[in-house]
Amino acid sequence: MKSIFKILLITAVALIIIMLAKTFMLTTEPVNRPDPIDININTDLVKNRLSKMVQFATVSNQDPSKFDAKAFDEMHAYLEQTFPLVYEKLQHEVVNGHSLLFKWQGKNAELKPILLLAHQDVVPIPPEALSDWTHPPFSGLIDETFIWGRGTLDDKASLTGILEATTFLLKENFEPERTIYLAFGHDEEVGGVEGAAKIAALLKSRNIQLEYVLDEGGVISDGLIPGVDRRVAMIGIAEKGFTSLQLKLNAAGGHSSIPPKHTAIGTLSQAIVDLEANPFPANVKYSLKFFKTLAPYMSFSTKMVLANTWITKSLLESQLSKSATTSAMIRTTTAATMIKGGVKDNVLPPEADAIVNFRILPGDTADYVLAHVKEIINNPKIKVTPTRVGRNPSKVSPTDSDSFRQIATTIHQANGEGKDLIVAPYLVMGGTDARNFEDLTPNIYRFLFNETTPDDIKRYHNTNERISIENYVKVIRFYYQLMKNSNTLGQHK
Repeated sequence: MKSIFKILLITAVALIIIMLAKTFMLTTEPVNRPDPIDININTDLVKNRLSKMVQFATVSNQDPSKFDAKAFDEMHAYLEQTFPLVYEKLQHEVVNGHSLLFKWQGKNAELKPILLLAHQDVVPIPPEALSDWTHPPFSGLIDETFIWGRGTLDDKASLTGILEATTFLLKENFEPERTIYLAFGHDEEVGGVEGAAKIAALLKSRNIQLEYVLDEGGVISDGLIPGVDRRVAMIGIAEKGFTSLQLKLNAAGGHSSIPPKHTAIGTLSQAIVDLEANPFPANVKYSLKFFKTLAPYMSFSTKMVLANTWITKSLLESQLSKSATTSAMIRTTTAATMIKGGVKDNVLPPEADAIVNFRILPGDTADYVLAHVKEIINNPKIKVTPTRVGRNPSKVSPTDSDSFRQIATTIHQANGEGKDLIVAPYLVMGGTDARNFEDLTPNIYRFLFNETTPDDIKRYHNTNERISIENYVKVIRFYYQLMKNSNTLGQHK
């Protein structure tokens, strides 16, 4: 008995020593901190230009008949008028009616081009939410601190920021070594099928292979991550897929005075409760590098858990599952978003239906989600069908590429002095246009230099969207330096 106890004690001590050693080995990586960017931006000019862009109601809608082509055409005319050097010096074409593609020819044809993406369209404003806006959503109102309106965050600050930066470089007679493409789809908010997907197909037909693609997706987190007191620049290296399923149940109907044990609404509601009570399994694999990058800045106990996932994986997934934000990073999510049923208060509903949206973790698929939902509901009377064609998760891009390192370096340059930040690879929760370019490069990244607080994150696709003027200037600085840095991409190992 004593020998068994001795063996167990030695094993426990050895385990603790190994775990402590791994914890102390988890240190910060060396950071390339180049000199900050020195560029003189006319703040009044650029903020007014973004304000004007917001005033074009380039709304995407799931119903194609509601597409307002005139708004896009008017915005295109404004872009050509406002950025004449870009239209004069760069090759440009309209793709599939409303998407825009620019080509800035590089001097060295042997170097692969880079592609900067943004999208022109915005999500609709629910009529019932109009009165909740501090300023009208398409006013582009400018106060002392912010530019207000739909599209300021998602994604016109990126589009105009790219064009402003390009104009600065053209005025400086900058000549890119490698070709730079600028692509602006017109339907990202409804899947990008007619916009970015058509641009990607066009480039593929021309046998274009890219060094990297950069789109929106990641932001600079300022207080979004519990336990981390520094700002975190989150570069998206992959994005979740999505599918929406309709749950529909037909019933006999009748008078409410003689109800069945469960009405159609009751049965359908129970199905939704069952789905919420049985979440998809956690898998920290695709966010582990993100958390490990942040670990040196966290408490010792948290750092120890992250340094020893070989033994603490279950504990880590359990802890991450307690927060809606971190839970979404480690599993396919379930969100019941629409429900309807019934015609009158004293009539049993003859049918009820609901829409449940799923954001699919890499490693899962839309087919797996459908099978999982049917298994959990386990009611053949409820018909489960996809509402539209979903998308499986994207591929995962490398973090050890020259492209990733250069984007990280540029973030530090645009950040300037006095404010430390951490750059970390990140799994993007939503969808972007970037995934359409997977056949053209393995290096697809998602980042917009947008400093985002817990208050700001609520404004995406929501009421009172706005961007600070100071932040927008940094967006321009970031794109300016990124294009400038493209001349040295791959030269420093």
